[in-house]
Amino acid sequence: MKIYLALAALSLCCFLIGCNKTGTPTEYTNACSEANDKKYIEVAGFLDDKGGIFCSNTGGGPVRCGFKLLQNSGDPKGFSADIEIGTGANSVEKITGSYKREDIKIHDNSGNVINLADKYRVTGKLNFAKDPTAKTGDVCYLTVTKIEK
Repeated sequence: MKIYLALAALSLCCFLIGCNKTGTPTEYTNACSEANDKKYIEVAGFLDDKGGIFCSNTGGGPVRCGFKLLQNSGDPKGFSADIEIGTGANSVEKITGSYKREDIKIHDNSGNVINLADKYRVTGKLNFAKDPTAKTGDVCYLTVTKIEK
């Protein structure tokens, strides 16, 4: 019985350590690079819906909604920051149908609703895909695990 209890405690510790990923601080201009593929990074920027939000559970995981992480507010381009749907810390509340910008409720690491006009540090696992044609540019998306002021 003691061995099962010890194995359960060890499994729980491994699970908790695995969920609490810290990211390597990364400059925005260096974030979307092949060197960061599959790595946890921390990058500062502005979260923006760019006029539309697409939510899905690609790969059968949790439902996440894609926002753009911009270097500067109002930039025309950025890379995708996918935030899990929820009501707790580091999540976005579900949006249905048409919405206004003020309807977007993203919660930071403390559970507070963020102001989309402010800059935040976002941590997550970066995925990089090289553009083989070199016409549209490389593609990156960050699976967000933490949002901080």
